[in-house]
Amino acid sequence: MSELLLQRVKRATSAALVALVFTALTACQPAEQAEDSPAAQSGDVYVSPNDERDYGVVRLDNGLTVLVVSDSNADKAAAALNVHVGSMQNPAQQLGLAHYLEHMLFLGTEKYPDPDEYGEYMSRHGGMHNAYTADDHTNYMFQINNDRLDEALDRFSDFFKAPIFDPEYSEKEINAVDSEWSMRRASDGFILFKLNNMTLNPEHPIARFRIGNNESLGDKEGSVLYEEMLAFYERYYSANLMTASIVGNYSVEELTEMARRHFADVPNHNAEVPEIDVPAVTERERNVQIFYKPQMEMRILQIDFTIDNNRQQFASKPNELVAYMVNSEMPGTPGAFLREQGWADSLNAYAQPGAYGNSGRFIIQAELTESGLAHREQIAGMLFNYLDTLREEGISDAHYNELATVLSNRFQFLQRGDAFSYATQLAAALQYYPVANVIDASYRLDGFNRDAVNALLSQLTSDNARVWFMSQNEEVDQTLHFYDGEYRLQPLNDEIINGWREQAAEIEVGLPSVNTLLPEDLSVKPLPETTTAQQVIEEPGLSAWLQVSERFREPRADVTLMFYQDHAQRDLQERIAATIAVEAFNVAEQALAREASIASVSYNLSLQQGLNLSLSGFNDKQAQLAERVLTSFASYEPSAERLSQIKDRLRRNIENQARQFPVQQLGPRFSQLMNKPGDDNATVLAAIDKVKLNHVVDMRDALLNDVHLRALVVGNYTTEDVEALIERLSGIVSVTAEVNYARDPVVTPQPGQTVIHAQDVPVEDVALLDSYLFADESAATRARVSLLAELMHSRFFNELRTDKQLGYAVGVTQLSVADYPGLGFYIQSSVANLPDIMGHFDSFRTEYTEYLETLDEDTFAEAKEGVLGSLREQPQNISQEAGRIRADWRRENFSFDSRDQLIAAVENLRLDDMLAFYQQQVLQADANMRVLIQLRGTKFSDSDWIELDDAVVVDDVAEFQRQFEE
Repeated sequence: MSELLLQRVKRATSAALVALVFTALTACQPAEQAEDSPAAQSGDVYVSPNDERDYGVVRLDNGLTVLVVSDSNADKAAAALNVHVGSMQNPAQQLGLAHYLEHMLFLGTEKYPDPDEYGEYMSRHGGMHNAYTADDHTNYMFQINNDRLDEALDRFSDFFKAPIFDPEYSEKEINAVDSEWSMRRASDGFILFKLNNMTLNPEHPIARFRIGNNESLGDKEGSVLYEEMLAFYERYYSANLMTASIVGNYSVEELTEMARRHFADVPNHNAEVPEIDVPAVTERERNVQIFYKPQMEMRILQIDFTIDNNRQQFASKPNELVAYMVNSEMPGTPGAFLREQGWADSLNAYAQPGAYGNSGRFIIQAELTESGLAHREQIAGMLFNYLDTLREEGISDAHYNELATVLSNRFQFLQRGDAFSYATQLAAALQYYPVANVIDASYRLDGFNRDAVNALLSQLTSDNARVWFMSQNEEVDQTLHFYDGEYRLQPLNDEIINGWREQAAEIEVGLPSVNTLLPEDLSVKPLPETTTAQQVIEEPGLSAWLQVSERFREPRADVTLMFYQDHAQRDLQERIAATIAVEAFNVAEQALAREASIASVSYNLSLQQGLNLSLSGFNDKQAQLAERVLTSFASYEPSAERLSQIKDRLRRNIENQARQFPVQQLGPRFSQLMNKPGDDNATVLAAIDKVKLNHVVDMRDALLNDVHLRALVVGNYTTEDVEALIERLSGIVSVTAEVNYARDPVVTPQPGQTVIHAQDVPVEDVALLDSYLFADESAATRARVSLLAELMHSRFFNELRTDKQLGYAVGVTQLSVADYPGLGFYIQSSVANLPDIMGHFDSFRTEYTEYLETLDEDTFAEAKEGVLGSLREQPQNISQEAGRIRADWRRENFSFDSRDQLIAAVENLRLDDMLAFYQQQVLQADANMRVLIQLRGTKFSDSDWIELDDAVVVDDVAEFQRQFEE
């Protein structure tokens, strides 16, 4: 049997609805083996005409299939390995075992026994690594500097050949899994996942607890955890159940040799995953109403249908076609009706065809307003009636052709992502699609299969529905085991659903009209003589810059239109009225936004320092779209109902922030403190109530008058195109030379000052961000901070997370306040109070001096190269390229060389400089501004806060910021 199938790619155009992402593959059935596919037999992989990478398929003798990707432009290399086993294969007595094994696997191998070596190696060489456990597969991945790929693969592959599973770490990793579960137990997303599964057929493996914790994992009568873990590994971690991908700046032949060298000796036990032969939903679970009282403030109506696993119909896409018809917000559709009535903020339909392994889900979800909540049964009836209309009238050729055009355009000009994500996606896709289609499966639409569409629609019926109602108003009578959720179940029958249908009988909705924003001109403009960013318009109160992309020759552009005003100087009520004006407009014009997004020419209207309109995607109709958006905004007047709706949304957003994972709240609270203007949530909530309709209309007008118009265009435009774009907008906004652009105001770091912000939060855990800010914007200081964060992160993580088991989310990160750099230490913990955590932080920082003093030059040089490798990484698409240019454009650095300056500064760093910086700038209180954000959860409500000498305790953010007014 030949070990290698080496191929030259076939460049073909096909289609897909959404980009292939690993999260969409968490519960899919495997596709047929690669050799069953004619395309795979001939060595073909279908790729986009826009993809210049070379691909190779390696089928090793042990049964492991590897897809290698040769990318001559790659700045980073990456690899991933997917094992076709996940949480549904957990043994009944050790729920969470697959996830626990994922944790244990990283803690040393026979060749590399040090449990910290892998993570530290990645950190030193510009890398990162991760893994996740899904219901039916487990995926491991890493990214590294190109020149270290072979060495990284040697370490990575050893996990699947000779892990040591040191019993010393067995109990610690149970605690790590428990911390991860604890962090998520109050998350609505995880609660709903659990609630859905536990209300399915209890005989189906999807119905069981999956993540694991201290209760579900451990030694029990007849089951020893360590022995069960070894047995699970030996049974399922077999080469014939594995797929892998490698991406790097090497030839296909070189990558193939690496694949052979590192993966050919992964053991093959000819393993089989037990077939699931019980239905996920029986008659008992099918017709049910589920009432859920969420942790966050939300109002959701969800209709959930169990469907056949039709993933292998990816080339005809019945799921996407039906979802396309439900999601449309064209006039006369359900989505348009709900917005016109002010009943919903969004309507979305999507399929998870392999959610339960042997079957899947089709979900229609409406995010309701307060008014919509009162009409939710009528809305459910309307949606059931609309599905009847779809079954009766069918999907037209015009709608099929429209989706085919959308997908074809996306695939023809398929945008690249980073190597890490791409390797992850490919390794997972190899489990579910023929090798030939691992790239184009989500973009392929080969013909209108009406039978497949009708088969799906025949399952989207009221007698096959599970209907969810979610709000704070729900009456509940049961609690979830292991999660902080409350719910109630109630039967659903024809009498109830017919009553809903009758309520909706007078609502007239129909199928959508065709999309008017699909691009017609996909030509690429010729390159100008100068391809660096150029100012193409300079007039009083008006400037425009153009950067034609030399790297990405495709019909796309990224456009930023900034209608600058000194928005920060407005009072709080004016700022809130402006926010409401923009938010209300965005809700009202969701149909236009959806139409644009489908056509891959999306826009975003937002508030920054004044109104900001950004556009991205195909450039053909961007100018037309910009004019439509601004013209509509200029005349938009919200109703009293819409004002109430947006106020409610703003209130809920603020209240929900406090219910997020504490570690997720640290960054926003830090920004609220350091970026001006900042206001306490209570102050903002009070101000929201005072805003009237006339305030909103006045601020709408104010946002379009007396502006400094700044434009940045990156991509497929000419100077004449930019001028024409600005000309279209000139009659809508009023430009003035009296307004001069300035960057967003911030709190300037004050060396020697310590600031503490402490807040109780309505979740269990504590979280801490201990940050050190430097009042030096130079590239040299930013370089030192960047390298120091890189050096410290893995050691900090290993000590506080792996060894001391203080929390799941632990790390060191680089911060910034405008261009002022900072170093931040963070954690979320369910086991230690804030003062104890600070003691561990302080001990680490003190002891780190000794580590730096003994650090050898070779290790330091490796860490430098790791940082430089990340900085030198080229943008993967126009959006990334524009993001880098925009950062300098905003800071008015028209040399556009901030990144080059930082690279040069990192190159010049010396070990003795780093030691001196750490000792003299980080550890010396008078050399930096220390900002401490501490969040205390309910589990620790009786414990003390951290107190520091001479600290400013911030009770009022606005008052604190007034101390720094210039």
